[in-house]
Amino acid sequence: MNTNTANIDEEQALARLLALDSSPVATPAMLVSMAQWLHATLKREITERPVNDGQQWGRISDIMRIYGVSKSQAHNWMVRLRAERRVRVQNPISGLNGKGDTFFCLADVQKAFEENANRISKK
Repeated sequence: MNTNTANIDEEQALARLLALDSSPVATPAMLVSMAQWLHATLKREITERPVNDGQQWGRISDIMRIYGVSKSQAHNWMVRLRAERRVRVQNPISGLNGKGDTFFCLADVQKAFEENANRISKK
């Protein structure tokens, strides 16, 4: 889902929950509803994207080091995960053309590999 669309959906859900058209003043019931919605939303976000204390983004060289594979193997994995839209990617601005090294979300890589392991074990 597009992140922008998701944000609009969340805003609309909150507006419906608070019934903003019915009162120009926030009532105690509205505040309770908003707090419950906020708690559920934050809990879902934390569950879906837990924060780790380690490195969160890595280059191909980091993938090579973590998984003990060659550069070509790590590159092939990232090309496939990127094509399947299973890994988030960042490119910092650098150089004359504004092209920098590609960084991959290591949590997404780990999740994709875990899903693949689960899929293989079910066969």
